[in-house]
Amino acid sequence: MLAKPSNDNIPRHLICTADEKTWKFDRPVIFLGEWCLLHSKKKIWQTMNAIIASPYGLEPVQKDKDYVEAIAIENKILPQITVILNQYHNTHYTQRSWKIILGHWLRRYINVIINRTKTLEQCLQNYNVSGITTFNKNHYTLATTNSYDAIWSFNDSYWNNILTAHLLDFLDIKNISINFINVNHTEESFFFKQSTQPISLSLKKYAVSVYKKANKLSQRLFTKETDAFIINSYLPKEKELKLQLSFGQFPHTWQSSSFSTSTKVNSLLREQLAAQLNNNTQDKLEYIIRALLFQLIPICYLEAFQELDHLTRQQYWPNHPKFIFTSNNFDTDEIFKLWVAKKIEINIPYIVGQHGNNYGTHRYVNPSIEEVTSKKFLTWGWTDGLPQHIPTFILKKTKKIKNTYNPNGGLLLIELPLGHRITTWDNTSEYNEYFLDQIDFVKKLDSTIRENLTIRLHSGYKYQTWDDINRWKEFDQKLNVDTGNRKIDQLVSQSRIIVHSYDSTGILETLALNIPTLAFWQNDFEHLRESAKPYYQLLVDVGIIHFSPTSIAIKINEIWNNIDQWWMQSEIQHARRQFCDRYAKTSHNPEKTIKQILLSEINQ
Repeated sequence: MLAKPSNDNIPRHLICTADEKTWKFDRPVIFLGEWCLLHSKKKIWQTMNAIIASPYGLEPVQKDKDYVEAIAIENKILPQITVILNQYHNTHYTQRSWKIILGHWLRRYINVIINRTKTLEQCLQNYNVSGITTFNKNHYTLATTNSYDAIWSFNDSYWNNILTAHLLDFLDIKNISINFINVNHTEESFFFKQSTQPISLSLKKYAVSVYKKANKLSQRLFTKETDAFIINSYLPKEKELKLQLSFGQFPHTWQSSSFSTSTKVNSLLREQLAAQLNNNTQDKLEYIIRALLFQLIPICYLEAFQELDHLTRQQYWPNHPKFIFTSNNFDTDEIFKLWVAKKIEINIPYIVGQHGNNYGTHRYVNPSIEEVTSKKFLTWGWTDGLPQHIPTFILKKTKKIKNTYNPNGGLLLIELPLGHRITTWDNTSEYNEYFLDQIDFVKKLDSTIRENLTIRLHSGYKYQTWDDINRWKEFDQKLNVDTGNRKIDQLVSQSRIIVHSYDSTGILETLALNIPTLAFWQNDFEHLRESAKPYYQLLVDVGIIHFSPTSIAIKINEIWNNIDQWWMQSEIQHARRQFCDRYAKTSHNPEKTIKQILLSEINQ
């Protein structure tokens, strides 16, 4: 790995992405971050006269400061966007409605601009940068079709290099030469490569297609105007259908149509709208965020908004539903979000269920867009200051399942994938430290335990560039690395203890099911809200959560031959129950409980 000196006086050419077309091999260089260094290209960059810039924003104080700044800017900009878009589209949506439609994108956009701007500024201030190479920004648009594509663009080398070219226009870069190169923006980028589906799946895909057509036909024929609209509730499918039946309606598995468009970016329009976004601020960062917003806003919210609206009207969904309930579609489902925006304008109750962990605990998900825009937000047991919060239970795990683990089985290590570059801090550098901890943990396991170890990669690994499999195999060819070929429940049932290597939904689920569970991660409680720390401390005190690979490896080596005896100790079970009562409750009659809550909202 390259050195990360805090400063370096040698003149160096700055490399901002992993795309080698922007690299210089005939002079000293500095890589802007870990994301430039693809593991598969290690033989190339290891031979270069290169260093890597210090990562930005990893200190807790800086994370807190950037978070506060991001939310403040969001709260100032959203009201203005509401006015601008309503005027342009001739609509009258409230600020709440526009927050439902584009709030998730806006929050990510602000975080990304904060990260990219401050990362670049820090590098230019601390190092002797002699030059930069970027693609010609006039040949490329930063706007994506929708918010889902935006998430992936935030990882993309081309996209980030073009963004860097724009940011340089706002920064003081005296005595730094900028080299512009043309790029064929139709060339496939490695972040967008998708693995080809095996031929053996063609029959399955055909069956799914037939099912979808039949499902749409049933929706068209059997949907009443006032049916409750329940879509991806996170309840087990049979319980979701029973819930619909309990309201006296035909049960449907609702799905949105996919949205695509051939509509192109209208640069003149975007310039005109950008001029309306008041930019008299003296704060440089806020100025940049305002200046670039209408260059990046997805096409579906601007040029193709009428197409999106037309497609929304074509859905065979109830016109005046009793209520709307989802635990999943609130983020990147553009059709659903616009439909919800229309319905809340006529006072249809919009209810959202918790989608995994971090809710109620994470310092920088506080509160989420879906919490503040829903009428009620169903948590997995907690409340934390919002009137929307209604404590319920883990919707995914609604009852105790038999044979959840094997007391004589192996060790299952559940891994985190490299995340999207959508945080204010350098999450790639943070992930590098995370992976080194994983290696260190496996090293310290007794040989017998290591032979019985299964490393489960997150399904998202294949869409990122960390090269997880090769990294693990380079460390130890004998390791059993599961790439997602088996269901996680199957792996859990074959294991005597589960190790979660990050603060995950899986921790909540295995604790709720009373499966022997351990967890470890770096940076102790830095990511937690103050209100959550006492509950996590309960798990630390009894040895369930650890903050170093050494500590957790020692614990596993110690208890390996008597897992159940250790797990069933009264103090461990007491801590587990207290934690689950707050963050991971379960229910044996979920549809009845949820129905009572939903009915109370209808009758208010």
